[in-house]
Amino acid sequence: MRVVTVDENGKELGDVKWVDIPEPDHFASDGFAQIESYVSRLLRSSARYTSLIIATPDQQMAVSLGQRGGIPHFSISVEWRSEPDREKAIRQFFGERKLATYHDYLAGNGGVSDATRCLDYYLPPDVQFITTLAKDVLRQIYQLWAQDALDFSYEEHHDAV
Repeated sequence: MRVVTVDENGKELGDVKWVDIPEPDHFASDGFAQIESYVSRLLRSSARYTSLIIATPDQQMAVSLGQRGGIPHFSISVEWRSEPDREKAIRQFFGERKLATYHDYLAGNGGVSDATRCLDYYLPPDVQFITTLAKDVLRQIYQLWAQDALDFSYEEHHDAV
């Protein structure tokens, strides 16, 4: 995967990197039942940065959890032009839980510089809170069911800045 860091205006910062992405753990059913163990693992990690991507097997839906310096966060993106109702639902969902964005920006996708709205939220370091939040996002925002298949990509980055 080609990785580039950008500022809040989408301007590239630093050098482009190519990184290998490990194959995710696949669960053909009962994906929700796996979330808590991955969240626990994320919060227990002593790595400088730890990431968890929860996605549908077709990669049409994905959310990301991370932890840097002991502070967990939730990241979600939406194609704001084609899915304005979903963006509104995401903002309402997190607002109802008194979680404010710490990053809210537009990013490029498919050659369009401002195609994707990216929203990042700090979370309390609480396994049950984060597990429930993740399940509720998957259920309420993406209309997934507890028994649906999910893929989990977990990585610890010990040399991350």
